[in-house]
Amino acid sequence: MKPSARLQSAIEILDAVFDGKRPADALIGDYFKARRFAGSKDRRAITDRVYRILRARAKLGWMAEQVEISSSPRILVLMDCIVQGEEVESLFDGDQYAPAALKGRELEVLAPLAALDIATAPDHIRLEYPEWLDADLRSSLGNDFEDVLTALNEEAPLDLRINALHPDADQAQGELAKQQIETDQGSYSPLCLRTRKKVKLGGIQAYKDGLVDVQDEGSQLIALLSEAEGAELVMDFCAGGGGKTLALAAEMKNQGHLYALDISSTRLYKMKRRLERAGVENVLLNPIKNEVDPWLKQFELRVDRLLIDAPCSGLGAWRRNPESRWKITSELLEDMISRQERILKSAAALIQPGGRLIYATCSLLKRENEDQIAKFLKENDNFVIKSVQEVWDNRLGTPCPFDGDFMIMRPDLHHSDGFFCAILERTN
Repeated sequence: MKPSARLQSAIEILDAVFDGKRPADALIGDYFKARRFAGSKDRRAITDRVYRILRARAKLGWMAEQVEISSSPRILVLMDCIVQGEEVESLFDGDQYAPAALKGRELEVLAPLAALDIATAPDHIRLEYPEWLDADLRSSLGNDFEDVLTALNEEAPLDLRINALHPDADQAQGELAKQQIETDQGSYSPLCLRTRKKVKLGGIQAYKDGLVDVQDEGSQLIALLSEAEGAELVMDFCAGGGGKTLALAAEMKNQGHLYALDISSTRLYKMKRRLERAGVENVLLNPIKNEVDPWLKQFELRVDRLLIDAPCSGLGAWRRNPESRWKITSELLEDMISRQERILKSAAALIQPGGRLIYATCSLLKRENEDQIAKFLKENDNFVIKSVQEVWDNRLGTPCPFDGDFMIMRPDLHHSDGFFCAILERTN
């Protein structure tokens, strides 16, 4: 493809992304499935541009406002070309498969756009976050506000989790190397391998054979800190696509019973293929209507470990889903916080004395994390915090990278997505 044709492809993909119905990665995948003629370099260049624009959407929108022009996908691509120092008039040339030639106002703003200084923009523009979240972010992140938000706008690496159930688990890194996938050991999880380059795992034999699966290192740690080995009855209360379910099953060594629950039966049953590939045999899939589904009553005071991977703002995953930061609203956040409270209350009744409730989010907002735990403990004096350092020492035996009672994983410090995890034990 010519460079100008790549630009047109980026415009078309952004049009679909801004429609808001499906995530960018799925749209990009479908786009190229329908265009097999695009080579690997074309796909990479187009994908890089789309994600670069999504990560700079606030800045590019601000630039458009300064020169009083629309911020349509075409204009965003045009401004990205200017920021990258590309010769825009030769790229927007109107040839076949290329964007239409520049004209009128588009030509007039080229020089003013090039002269703009992003450093003069407000913080929510420079750091790419919704302005209404400003107070929450500053309160939650304190002096690390700018460092964390800068890191949340960087490209995320690809982390793999070694499947401990696989007979070749000890040779996973070597097996991947044989398949031209170079990796480095994760910094914290003994099961984490981080790829040095972006790869498409669908064609990799180690992935097809269930030797590795995709899972961020922070997410892996939540499963490890659940200490599910030897537990007879474990629940993944908001199982979703099953990443943590698979990790818990491996921790349990395929023993006991692991219930994967979710309100979406479609999403839940999609997990079947992953379970089969990983050789997981102790998982029971069960859709529930909501957090107070009568079906749950039978498990009161019976569960050894219950993981709540709570629905949340998803702020900690902005590196992977940069468009998601513009979909969250203040009303949606308040609804999420209310749901988290209800799920915690319902799940607490299921934990047996001596059992543990593990509450996790992929958020760094205190209102979704520390504040939720404080409120829960105030209303449930039969639960106590199990210090993450104590659990880390028992399960991993390496220096714990977290201070205080909770696991708070930050992209700027730990080079992971943003995660929070609290471990609560029932005393009676």
